[in-house]
Amino acid sequence: MQGTEDKKMPIAKSRFFLARSRPGTRDLMIFCRQFAAMNNAGITLLDSLRLFGTQMEQPVLRERLRAVAAELERGGLLAESLAMHDDVFPALLINMVEAGEEGGVLDTVLDRLALHFEKQYDLEQKIKAATFYPKFLTGLVFLTITFILMFVLPNFVGVFENMGLEMPLLTGLLFAAGELLTTYWHLIALSLAALYFVIWKYLQTEKGARYYDRLRLIVPFFSSIYRKVVLARFCRILGILLSSGMTLLPALELLEGILENVILAESIQIVRGRIVQGRSLAETLAATGFFPLMIVEMVRVGEMTGNLENLLDKVADFYEADLSYTIDRLQATLEPVLILTLAGVVAFIALSVLMPIFEMYQLL
Repeated sequence: MQGTEDKKMPIAKSRFFLARSRPGTRDLMIFCRQFAAMNNAGITLLDSLRLFGTQMEQPVLRERLRAVAAELERGGLLAESLAMHDDVFPALLINMVEAGEEGGVLDTVLDRLALHFEKQYDLEQKIKAATFYPKFLTGLVFLTITFILMFVLPNFVGVFENMGLEMPLLTGLLFAAGELLTTYWHLIALSLAALYFVIWKYLQTEKGARYYDRLRLIVPFFSSIYRKVVLARFCRILGILLSSGMTLLPALELLEGILENVILAESIQIVRGRIVQGRSLAETLAATGFFPLMIVEMVRVGEMTGNLENLLDKVADFYEADLSYTIDRLQATLEPVLILTLAGVVAFIALSVLMPIFEMYQLL
């Protein structure tokens, strides 16, 4: 018994650092792609996992694959061994591996998983690249305003007092804001940190998660991007699950937990209930009001022709291409707007400070 506990200790310890070092989409893509290649080359699952346990770049994934290899060596199945580490391996991967083992098409399933993670990684990188510059400029605007209020404006207070100038209301408010920041910056920082923590804790609750997911679906312009991401993932994953031999109801049940949106999960739950009652997938998707007409019509054609998984892949390709175009357009629009905003804020503060001086010289 003691020996078993000792073997589990490294994994238990790694959970402490999992939030910072959890394998990302790129790591899972590399793992699936290499695993499929080694399986196609005739290398046994156990030998492949042993090799991954020594050579994988990601440390947590490397450690867990060593544990999975140990479970296989004791006679376990691959899907069951992966499921023991579901904090690292996503439900999609575990369930598809199980379907691949049962159907004897594990290499095909791994190739499809690798393609899915590759497309997801490309999309994530594109979104990160598109949002980096706006985030950078927004932070620069905030830091510029803070610097001016705390370190530049206080130098003008003495000048105004020596000249005996009567400050306009706006100028006085700016000076007051600068003095407030300079005097109570630590309290302001603590208050902002406390506010961030309260919001973060609220979003961890069921009510907070629901509110956040709904907000992401209704915020103007940005909601269209998020909705396309969610719909692309829905079509892509459902197509992969169906093409791997999983039937429709279990595939939809799995989708509920991996799309990371409470509103969509509830819509899928309604869809499953109505399919059990004998309705078609296209009919139930249309009834939710969440899915656009194009998806409904493509699903209807797929059900009629028996080619549902391929048509879902095509819809996912369309949404991903459209999403890429939308992101490029958003980036091209936001960059000049943010630059002009930064210039306008700095010019506004400068004019608010200098206008009283200009007015005094005009009176002389």
